[in-house]
Amino acid sequence: LFTPIKIFLLNFHNTLNNTRERKNNMVHRFNNSALVMLVLLLVETASFAPSNISCGSQKKQSWDLRQLSIMSSIQDSSETPSRREFITNNGNYFLLLSSMSVMVGNAPATAAFNKEISYSAERPVAILGGGGRTGKEVAAALAKEGLYGITMTRTGKLPVLPGYVKDFVQNYPEPVDVSDADGLLKAMQSIHASAIVYCASASGKGGNAFQVDDAGVANAAAAAKSLDARFVLVSALGVDRPESKGFKMTNSLGGNYDKIMDAKRQGEEKARSILAKSKNYMIVRPGPLLGVKTKDGASGIELNQGDIIGGGISRDELAGVVVGALLSEKKGATVEVYRTKTRQKIQPEFDMISGNEVTADTYVGLFGNVMAD
Repeated sequence: LFTPIKIFLLNFHNTLNNTRERKNNMVHRFNNSALVMLVLLLVETASFAPSNISCGSQKKQSWDLRQLSIMSSIQDSSETPSRREFITNNGNYFLLLSSMSVMVGNAPATAAFNKEISYSAERPVAILGGGGRTGKEVAAALAKEGLYGITMTRTGKLPVLPGYVKDFVQNYPEPVDVSDADGLLKAMQSIHASAIVYCASASGKGGNAFQVDDAGVANAAAAAKSLDARFVLVSALGVDRPESKGFKMTNSLGGNYDKIMDAKRQGEEKARSILAKSKNYMIVRPGPLLGVKTKDGASGIELNQGDIIGGGISRDELAGVVVGALLSEKKGATVEVYRTKTRQKIQPEFDMISGNEVTADTYVGLFGNVMAD
């Protein structure tokens, strides 16, 4: 009875292992006995695997931008269909398998997107501001979840990433200027971005606050709309509280940072307006960024809404929240995030309890009760 299953699995492995874009993150779906029975049914009713039978290594393979259409001059001379072609040609089967895996519990119940389609090597997450410390932490958080990304920087220089991160996250080889709407859109189109994470902000060597935190955000949101990509914006705590001490101090830093809180507030408003129809965005407002990394993970974080309560958060915690926002089913919301132990009122007259506090054991879980804007 199980001989057809063995043949199918071997053929399926061979197809994946003979493509340049192969990866094994679907293999685990066949471990459940219910899926095995489903596979048997498919084998008996349809044939879509190659006839040759061999089983190669299942070791995770690294990837690079040469496997994407970003370098159109590089063609695949092999007659073996690409992984994308294989999935496209047999989309109904993969859709059915994916649906069944959710029902039997093989896929994370909190993930809103099929990882085979979104956040894959074929449709990675674009990280704007990927050369900064927050951007690099987002890259690491993606890699930990087995999700693929591409860092994009103002200079095009390769950020230093740990080895395991490079298996999932690569660097876009050209400079990306967020103030250049056309150039930004072309960069996103070239990698077929499924999501855009905006970590860029004004800097001494880069653009000023209104170029990056305002106009740049609008350009990125427009690119996300054009590609039907998810948009996650890293903004700042207190942008809705111009009378707060934190707003006034940050807004008066001068230089390229002058009026940065005004710029961030305008950037948020433009992103909401541009993506008003799809609501496919999440705005994350962190408090002061702490130098000490988390020991508690998501369980040490509190999420809030209303710009009433805030506190400090480390960059790795913030990155975990960003990836949680990518995977969450919720969309069209604005949240404040901070380490629970650091919580405090944004303004003295506010209550210490907003009524919107959320805690969870996972970063995705933090978004479970989020209210839309």
